[in-house]
Amino acid sequence: MHIAAGSRAAVAAGSRAAGAMGVPPRERSERGEGGRWGYLPGRSGTGEAPRARRRAQRGRTGAGSGRALARVPGLAFRCRPVRSRAPLPAPVRAGADIGLLAVAGVAYWQLDRHTSGAVSGTTAGTLGIDPLLVSAPALALLAGTVLTLRLLPPVARLAERRAAGGRGLTAALAGWQLSRRPMRGAGPVLLLVLAVALGMLAIGQGASWNRSQDDQADFRAGAPVRVLAAGEAGPGRTEEYAAVPHVAEAAPAVRTELPLSGNRTATVLALDTAHAADAVLMRPDLTAQPVRPLLTGLGPEGSAAGARIPAHTARLQLTAGLRASAPAMTADVTLVVEDRYGTPYRIPAGELPADGRRHTLTPDLGGPLGPATLTGLHLTMGQPFGRAQQHRFSVDALTATATDGTVRRLPLPTGWKAVSESDGTAASPNADTRPTRPRVSSSEPLTVTYGTGYVPHEYTWVISSLTIRLQAGRPAPPQITAVATDRFLESAGARAGERVDVAFGGHTLPVRIVRAVRALPTTPDDHDGGALLVDLRSVNRVLQARYGTGVTPTEWWLGTAPGEAAEVAAALRARPDLEPEQVIVRDEIAEELRDDPFGAGPEAAFAAAAGVAAALAAVGFAVSAAGSLRERDAEFAVLRALGTPRRRLARMVAVEQGVLVGLALLVGAALGAVLTRAVIPLIVLTAQATRPVPQVLVELPVPRVAVLLAAVALVPLLVTAALALRRTDPARALRETGGE
Repeated sequence: MHIAAGSRAAVAAGSRAAGAMGVPPRERSERGEGGRWGYLPGRSGTGEAPRARRRAQRGRTGAGSGRALARVPGLAFRCRPVRSRAPLPAPVRAGADIGLLAVAGVAYWQLDRHTSGAVSGTTAGTLGIDPLLVSAPALALLAGTVLTLRLLPPVARLAERRAAGGRGLTAALAGWQLSRRPMRGAGPVLLLVLAVALGMLAIGQGASWNRSQDDQADFRAGAPVRVLAAGEAGPGRTEEYAAVPHVAEAAPAVRTELPLSGNRTATVLALDTAHAADAVLMRPDLTAQPVRPLLTGLGPEGSAAGARIPAHTARLQLTAGLRASAPAMTADVTLVVEDRYGTPYRIPAGELPADGRRHTLTPDLGGPLGPATLTGLHLTMGQPFGRAQQHRFSVDALTATATDGTVRRLPLPTGWKAVSESDGTAASPNADTRPTRPRVSSSEPLTVTYGTGYVPHEYTWVISSLTIRLQAGRPAPPQITAVATDRFLESAGARAGERVDVAFGGHTLPVRIVRAVRALPTTPDDHDGGALLVDLRSVNRVLQARYGTGVTPTEWWLGTAPGEAAEVAAALRARPDLEPEQVIVRDEIAEELRDDPFGAGPEAAFAAAAGVAAALAAVGFAVSAAGSLRERDAEFAVLRALGTPRRRLARMVAVEQGVLVGLALLVGAALGAVLTRAVIPLIVLTAQATRPVPQVLVELPVPRVAVLLAAVALVPLLVTAALALRRTDPARALRETGGE
């Protein structure tokens, strides 16, 4: 009983002292020497304070108890012996931090310079692991957490100043507690920072790796489905591929190489850009403009000139005659047909005797043809010996028979150009052996006359041929323009606006570079000479105008309906003229890449580390918070005895711990984002332990990051709520403190 009375007296004395500490000196002087709360000079001296005055006095007492919090620890722990280890000098701590940052920086620099990440080759020809490069991400994470540790004291002081400037008592008390002992929660905060940072690394590595596999599949395939030719592709092949169910577009292509200095080789891709805009899979960041305007700007304007061949043409018939001064000769007639993709094909029509009579020639189309255009006729014959001849070639009619048996006469264009070529090496001093220039004498019917030239008798071992090329009149061929990769510009020492010479079909053509991109799909990586992209239609028009020839496709890029690539590939592989490996499918490449062990390993490691860190952070935070609040039971008991509501104390605890959790989440998210964008591009590798092409784009999905932050913060917040709402006995706590 005496002990209880003594406790009540001590609490009452403490309340009066705290109230006195919370009242300004002037107000204390106005209350008089007796310090009686019920009497103020100059006011009613009845000794019975009104009810309103008593409420005001209780309010001042509560405020005074808040201001007295700074003196509570001294009262509560005055009898406890405190032993503290002297902290390390600031220069020593700063030197250790700088050393750790330096080691992490060197490891990251080495990892950035190493093209195969942490994997390296050994002298035995096998793959090895560089320990320094493996530890680079861990060192970077450790350096970031150390910086966080050094930032806690100034952040706590800043929080105290901001809270002290406000009107709320709860925030002021929480800020004062954090600034008084800023390193009390350092351990749990660092665990939370590590958990968040590792979790973001795991999320970023998984999302970025999956995105990289898709990007690599797009880059390797170039299109949803790509077909490689086996041998010479005849006319109508592109139309056949375009007619496969679920094929949205077909673009023929030709691939060649351009030798460069330094034993490097550039890839030259001639693609039908007019039909490839919807088929090409090109990541947007590889070019400064969208793919469609990038490609369509390379193609020529206008269509080919000539006789229009309707679709589904099963047979063509050419009625022509050849008159010569020596009837014993014959000429091989070839039709030049250009499909709607701008690819010219030479179709042999047979031999035409030089007997002056009309003959009907039927070329072998190899299947239904069209829509297409007859752009030219070629006559090839041997040059006579000893004496030149004069020939007259005429075309009377061209008819097309459809698959349903319909016969249609095709009108021939009125404008034709004729040139002659001879591969003979014999010549006389007066050049009399050369063939004369052919002349188109009539267009209805088409008639051309020419002189054959001859081979002198002294060159009887020479076999010389003459070719007369008739071509439908068209405008001057366009200038071939190209898109070059940055690697090509560097390897060739060129820049946009300059010209380079590229060989197509055995002929060298000038190509002007108009744009630059970072990389082109299906071309080698940056270790080679780069790549050029030109328009196939433009190349063929220049070849036709200059040399009467062209290049036929060696591959086809097929755009498919969404989700239908597998069916298209199955239909193509069922063709008897294609082997399964000639059909390249983008989805199959992506599936194969996702089985890459270099991606599954780091993803699993990061996920496991993040899970362990989150569990440790939850346990560590719970233990630390419980221990901290147990140490402060005496403080809370005094405050409760002074009249502080339990709800206000709970809010103060929630604010203190919530600030720590929020700070850890904020710093962990910032550190995780920085490390993810810095480290992930260096550790994502291909199955050959090389950097992927195109390079990795880091992805941090916001929804998954939000789920991570909520999951990491869930347990600490629940622990904080449970501890804040726990009920304690102030009298018991004060008795235990007094007993000590």
